[in-house]
Amino acid sequence: MGTRNNESSERPHGDSPRAFGTHAFAGLPGWPPDWPEIRASLLDCFESGDWGRYQGRWTAQLTRRLTEMAELSQCRLVSSGSFAVELALRSLGVSAGDSVAVCAYDYPGNFRAIELVGARPMLVDASQDSFSLCPEQLSSLKTPDLKAVVVSHLYGVPAAIGAIRAVCDDRGWLLIEDVCQAPGMRIEGRASGAWGDVSVWSFGGSKPLTAGNGGALLTDAGSVASRWNAWADRPSDATPVSQLQAAVLLPQLDRIGQCNQTRNEFVQRLLEDVDWIAEAIGTRQPARDATVYKLAFLLERRDETLDALASHGLPVGAGYRSMHRSSDRRCDKAGTLERAATLGEQICLLDHSALLATGETRVAL
Repeated sequence: MGTRNNESSERPHGDSPRAFGTHAFAGLPGWPPDWPEIRASLLDCFESGDWGRYQGRWTAQLTRRLTEMAELSQCRLVSSGSFAVELALRSLGVSAGDSVAVCAYDYPGNFRAIELVGARPMLVDASQDSFSLCPEQLSSLKTPDLKAVVVSHLYGVPAAIGAIRAVCDDRGWLLIEDVCQAPGMRIEGRASGAWGDVSVWSFGGSKPLTAGNGGALLTDAGSVASRWNAWADRPSDATPVSQLQAAVLLPQLDRIGQCNQTRNEFVQRLLEDVDWIAEAIGTRQPARDATVYKLAFLLERRDETLDALASHGLPVGAGYRSMHRSSDRRCDKAGTLERAATLGEQICLLDHSALLATGETRVAL
């Protein structure tokens, strides 16, 4: 890890870094992971014949393991994290005429899911201490038809989920917790996903747990889970995760703690050894016990810097675009959303494939 070096990671509308490729970066771990236990699990699924069945032990085991990780009782596997957000909203009774608060800097699909159920997004600014929704601005909302809040944990810096949960409880709002980037994270002693009325997971191609596609919903409310089934069972599963997808995810659950620790250690080393990264991250640097996904930092001359870093083979890119410029016909806005605008213009990301580097590869970076 050459001192005073450079690092970051995503594109405005997705999870792919600029120089992205499955094994595009010499010496860096490939993504998705090429682990022998994944190959063995796939072979076992094939030889058992479960790969061609509607139901099998793989999805059953995955459902059980996810409930254990999230410390919740009910789990529904679905075809994507994006659909999971939509189904979470529907199962909580959000519909036309309702308003749903969401951070103006967030995965754009969450905004779209609110629209798809007929509700109206209420954009809230991002916190100065994270990349997620600001609880102080949330608590100041006077929107009479606000029914739910969607909050995401982005890039390994957890949202102020305890404070957000308290606001929701006080105001009678429902909470959807997006943990797509934070599997295995613990916040104030509780598992990520255990704070929301419903938690949403993704197994998309760039996620810490990946099957190329897929997602999950989790809750402790049996009545909510029954609504998932009413929407998705027709009578076969309309949005399934296959046995093969479950087979590749199960070995990753066994290693998620190890991967989280490896990324965390590398980030702390970068913060100690690379002055300009520490300065760019400032007060938003991940805590030592955080679950870093992609290392996020802010630079005013983002595109120029990202081009330079990518030219050296680093998996870097920009973050999501901010939704603060969305038409007033589509949404309401809580103030000027200045922090979200800054994040949309300045966030740089170092991909998690680089953060998983060890040994000589890590030193070379």
